[in-house]
Amino acid sequence: MPPRFPRLRASASRRILRGATVLALPLAAMATPVHAQAPAAAAIAPGPLGPALSAYAARAGVLLSFDPALTRDLRTQGLSGTHAFEDGLRKLLEGSGLAPLRRADGGYTLQRAQQGEVTALPAISVTGQRDGDAPSEGTGSYTTPAAAAATRMDLSLRETPQSISVVTRQQMDDQNLVTLDDVLRQTPGVVAEKLDERVTFTSRGFALNTLIDGVPTFSFKTPAAEIGMLNTVIYDRVEVVRGAAGLLNGVGEPGGSVNLVRKRPTSEFAGRATVGAGRWSNYNLELDVGGPLNGAGTLRGRAIVSRTSGDSFIDYKKRSDDIVYGILEADIAANTTLSLGYEHQKTAIDGANFGQAPLFYSNGARTDFPRSFNPGTPWSQWDMYSDKVFVTLDHRFANGWRVKMDASRLKNERKATWGYLFEYLPVDQTGASTIEIRDNPATSVNKSFDVYATGPFRAFGREHRAAVGLSINDYTSKLNLNSANPNGWDRRPLNFYQLQDFPRPSQFYTFYNTFLDAKETAVYGSTRLRIAEPLSVILGARATWYQERSSSYNGPADLWTINPTTKANGQFTPYAGAVLDLNDTFSAYASYTRIFIPRSERDAGNALLPPQTGRNYELGLKGEHLDGKLNSSFAIFRTQEANVPVEDPGGTPLPDGSAPYRSVPGARSKGFEITAAGEVVRGLQVMGGYTYFAKRDNEGALLLPNYPQHLFRLAASYRLPGEWNKLTLGGSVSYQSAIHYDELDGLGRATQGGVTVLGVRARYEFNKQVAASVSIDNLTDKRYYSGLGGYNGYNYGTPRNFWVRVSYKF
Repeated sequence: MPPRFPRLRASASRRILRGATVLALPLAAMATPVHAQAPAAAAIAPGPLGPALSAYAARAGVLLSFDPALTRDLRTQGLSGTHAFEDGLRKLLEGSGLAPLRRADGGYTLQRAQQGEVTALPAISVTGQRDGDAPSEGTGSYTTPAAAAATRMDLSLRETPQSISVVTRQQMDDQNLVTLDDVLRQTPGVVAEKLDERVTFTSRGFALNTLIDGVPTFSFKTPAAEIGMLNTVIYDRVEVVRGAAGLLNGVGEPGGSVNLVRKRPTSEFAGRATVGAGRWSNYNLELDVGGPLNGAGTLRGRAIVSRTSGDSFIDYKKRSDDIVYGILEADIAANTTLSLGYEHQKTAIDGANFGQAPLFYSNGARTDFPRSFNPGTPWSQWDMYSDKVFVTLDHRFANGWRVKMDASRLKNERKATWGYLFEYLPVDQTGASTIEIRDNPATSVNKSFDVYATGPFRAFGREHRAAVGLSINDYTSKLNLNSANPNGWDRRPLNFYQLQDFPRPSQFYTFYNTFLDAKETAVYGSTRLRIAEPLSVILGARATWYQERSSSYNGPADLWTINPTTKANGQFTPYAGAVLDLNDTFSAYASYTRIFIPRSERDAGNALLPPQTGRNYELGLKGEHLDGKLNSSFAIFRTQEANVPVEDPGGTPLPDGSAPYRSVPGARSKGFEITAAGEVVRGLQVMGGYTYFAKRDNEGALLLPNYPQHLFRLAASYRLPGEWNKLTLGGSVSYQSAIHYDELDGLGRATQGGVTVLGVRARYEFNKQVAASVSIDNLTDKRYYSGLGGYNGYNYGTPRNFWVRVSYKF
């Protein structure tokens, strides 16, 4: 997190404080005495304590004065609900070691709390629940108190009857997790399979879906966007839900979801500049600045710029990443916040490889290329552009309810030209092979809108929670395949040992273009019913209306093809779970979740097949330890596909001449996992887990043998105590079990035994402003496959590498 201005110097802090105090003076003059004031609604976000106190006092019209040194480096959990002023003030001060002192003139100041003084709220207040929007940045923790990515309700991880892991900002900084690929490779239960520049992410054997700030997006349906390339510098945390997550996602795979939560403006001026250097001439520059833009703190902003560039361990490959991010946040009313933002990311890769290095020679012998081998030409390029504008309106009511609206437009563009090995069975060891040349640009636009309301309600003498919402997605994309051959595919003989000398064609012709238009509208709702003191039942449902149209154009044949429209009308997706509190630490849970994919195939009667569904059954145990500083979980799961379309060999051809299809049971995956995240002992943060899963078809045959069945991830950091407290040491271990792949034409089997990859890191804080860190990944320089079986080939994992970074806080 960009730190707070330690002394910003002290004069700037005082000016800001004076500004807030001056603003409060006229309000205080008009205000009635505090003791006579009626309780009022409050909505103060978690964050630095000083600005939160100033904002609370200004809105209440009460004079509050204190020495800024008292609140420096202190944070508050925020405040929501209805409170008398002093009660709310005590709530904001909880855990700070400070207490309010009322003066004779009716104003307030702060003092050190006396030992044993209780600052709990009296019964008059109506307290809010955990805030799923509370940032992880600045907490120093490897866990979060709440997440809304599964149900839309602000429930703690223990209260949510599904497996959730959160990679916090602190962990991303500690482990130097620069891209989403880096993050998901460190997330328990997630398998990252590298195809080329593309990476597929799965959980429990099925693909993951994507949300941004809790709103589903279709942006990764086509090659115009690659989720693994996203830079994490603009994100506060990454929430991963494992198992079908159809309540919020709607259409998608049953593996789960990845929710990317953006950074927001800080309520106090803060900034950080970082420079870094790594192996293969990699360099990084980052600037992150945020804070209030007016004296009252009601207008806040944040700006982030970053550039990373350098070479690679792969021959003649270079990559650069440029990021620009800006957000403005305004309190347009006492409990209403309007946010406007823009983000831009560009990734440019020269010497990009499409596909993988071949596994076998045509005589069945295994190839053994060096890790630096590039199966693409030096002039191959893969450039990705992403531009997003978004607006958020957030209102909190005095009764604890909240309404939030998100609208955004995300445009993705790919510019890609490749020359790559096409023949993956080169003749013995002579190098004779084939090169394929293509120009393959793509564009997509995703417009999304989501509005929901969530909050508590009372019934039958107990408090419950509910959420209800509307979600709309409008997605269009275009993928062009251009060839240097005006008549079709451009494939030429080549000696792949001379691949780097092959010239770039001067002209490309339209070969094959595809177009996609998808629209989704859904309503959803969920509720947590407190049936008894230890038992909660979570129920939810989503109704989805979906339509997808696609077409294609064949340039050489000058032929348009309009594909059948895919539809779903009011498709019902249920969600059910139960949580039983066993004691103050542990809860047992069970859940059933679903998701679906509409199909365009038709049966022998020319009727559309029913949607393909994915169902997740889960039983587990969750723990919340050390006052919520540490979360743990154990889960047993089963994921099942249904209504998977297969060609009907006995069916009569349909009127358009195509073959009929029928629905059959699909693959099933089952296994278990154990996770833990948070502070184990003072100063020691951990995040990790073990997962076992096996995915089989409906006849029991093992699927995905090139995916590990056993996964273990663990990351830890320890801030030394006492006089060594400026030094933080950390490490990581990632283990996956053996995998294999059988060559498509039966030439042989490629195998890889279990792989363990280690990382170490250290950070030293010279003072409150300057810190330096060093990280080394793949410490033992393990040679292993990060992708096996794509295009009958393989990719190597990154060799030993390092980064050195120096940051300055201001």
